[in-house]
Amino acid sequence: MLVEINLLPKRERKSRLLPLLLIVAAVLLLVGATTFYFVIQHMEQQISQLKAELDQTKALRIAEEEKQTTRTDGSVGAQLQEAIQWAEQYPLHTVLLLRELIERLPERGFLMNVSYDRDGAIQLTVQFDTPRESAAYLQALKEASFIADVKLTSLTATEGKSEEGTMPRYVGQFSVQLNMEEWKKQQGGRT
Repeated sequence: MLVEINLLPKRERKSRLLPLLLIVAAVLLLVGATTFYFVIQHMEQQISQLKAELDQTKALRIAEEEKQTTRTDGSVGAQLQEAIQWAEQYPLHTVLLLRELIERLPERGFLMNVSYDRDGAIQLTVQFDTPRESAAYLQALKEASFIADVKLTSLTATEGKSEEGTMPRYVGQFSVQLNMEEWKKQQGGRT
């Protein structure tokens, strides 16, 4: 039997795994860096494109605002002129009308609200102590020559405090239509 004795140290096999991993890592790093570079370039292009669009939008907005300002200046003058003409031709002196309406109120009647439309329609809200006073006021308005039509549209009772205690107050809603020609004749000499 033969015995073989080898006194030389055994050669270790070189591992190919480590250089292979280094090469794969380097390739992945290179691919990642290249991808990152192209993504950054693409984003920079988008940013510059968006900035250009923003600048263009700002320029358009400024131009549009200047147009609006020019149009507004012209239309404001026309609106003011129109308002002046309307005021000069205004068919009704409201102070005189209010005086006429107040003169016809009973002693304890109070105008609470008055609204007037340009066509001569008037809405009145009046407070009375008794329903009889509201009827008297309705009759006084009917007798006025400058009133074409008058209606008591509602009469509601509300509580009111007085020196004698709690008493009901009556709030009447009146719908009045002026006779514009008659009103203009009556007011012809008055201011």
